[in-house]
Amino acid sequence: MRKEFTAISKGDGSIQFPVAQRRPDWRSSGPKRLLPQLQTKVPTIRTWGKKMAVVVDKPFFDQLVGLTREKHLSNAEIVWFVVDYKKNDFGWSLEPGEVVYTSLDTSVKALTGGTPLSREAFERQLTTKIAKQDPENPLALQPS
Repeated sequence: MRKEFTAISKGDGSIQFPVAQRRPDWRSSGPKRLLPQLQTKVPTIRTWGKKMAVVVDKPFFDQLVGLTREKHLSNAEIVWFVVDYKKNDFGWSLEPGEVVYTSLDTSVKALTGGTPLSREAFERQLTTKIAKQDPENPLALQPS
């Protein structure tokens, strides 16, 4: 985060894209934040004969594991509107993308699904990331 804080302190106060290679933690944020919202709101909205609309960006949507789609809106409980970011002459814009119909049940499975890493693969990835850390950082861990 040091590079990010340095860039922010030298910036003009506007929102900046990350300086270093960083990524959102979709596999964590979906189940922790979006899932409880869906589980709470969709059943109520369903009783009203309405659909839940969810707008997400393409990278988030691409992380949903095995999302089963409904063929027709009448069978759906959730409508996913997928957008993407496009760079243009004025900065960035949101571009409409795919519209996907799903049920609550398949959305829950997609948000919580995934194939867990083996312990060996996890440790290998962790060791690689640690090796790339800044040696000047006193909090850097050394691989075992």
